[in-house]
Amino acid sequence: MTIPYVARFVGGPLDGREEIWSTPITEPKQTITHVHLHDGPKIEHHYDLHHADKFGWEYRLRES
Repeated sequence: MTIPYVARFVGGPLDGREEIWSTPITEPKQTITHVHLHDGPKIEHHYDLHHADKFGWEYRLRES
């Protein structure tokens, strides 16, 4: 089985995970926000969509 539409996460707590679509998305989310909810304060990480020639689509951790 081939999965043709994949965007991987680079950096932060989602590093190495993948977003997988079975069909092409006409307008993928340009930014994804990941929120940590735990005993301490709320922590947000923002990932921006980029295309890398070697790896394809990536959501890269936004630098603060």
